[in-house]
Amino acid sequence: MIITARQLEDLHRQAGGNGHLTLPYRARLTPLAADWVKSRKIVLGYSSVAAPAGSASAEAPPLAVSRSSDSSTASSPQSSILYWCDGPCGPAKAAVVAHEKQSNLWQLDKPADAREIVAVVKAIAAEIKAQRASAAIVFVQHGAGAMVFANRCPSLRAVLGTCLEAVDQGVLQMAANVLVIEHPYKTLQQVKNMIGRFVRGPRKLSDDVQRQLQELASCA
Repeated sequence: MIITARQLEDLHRQAGGNGHLTLPYRARLTPLAADWVKSRKIVLGYSSVAAPAGSASAEAPPLAVSRSSDSSTASSPQSSILYWCDGPCGPAKAAVVAHEKQSNLWQLDKPADAREIVAVVKAIAAEIKAQRASAAIVFVQHGAGAMVFANRCPSLRAVLGTCLEAVDQGVLQMAANVLVIEHPYKTLQQVKNMIGRFVRGPRKLSDDVQRQLQELASCA
């Protein structure tokens, strides 16, 4: 469901204007609604509450607020790129902010906790398989678990962002749709460059690579 700024204002007024709002799981805000939340410094929570009257009932991906403010309607979910971090990651977050107006980046609605990595991978795989998102960026302290778990999912092809060349090869040669970045070991500029290469790269899987992946799927 998609919730507008006017609906948020109504909900906030009904809740007593205390700076907190509870939205239904899978609720998605329009960019104007996201701007309203940011300007009012509203704290959002999610639960199985009923949808606000007049909200769109079409199924939407479980994404948090998009910070894009270039239009009054949500961008196409098929072009969305999800992102998630396993904890405090200042430079990584700053890099996302630098790109989100040019790229359709959406924060995955999962706790920023390294113990959530399996749930995060499952959510990303579901969104990409359903074509509600095209790719995802995962910021973690250590990439081994994220890489192993992500590459167990048939709909995902994850690469580790060790350098720009690795990102380029992952996208061009393997049509990677998940970029894993170990945020404690990267500077703000390095993360910005990797995100830029990843979001702009073509993701077309060649027939040879598709055949090789099918061969490997039969391995014990």
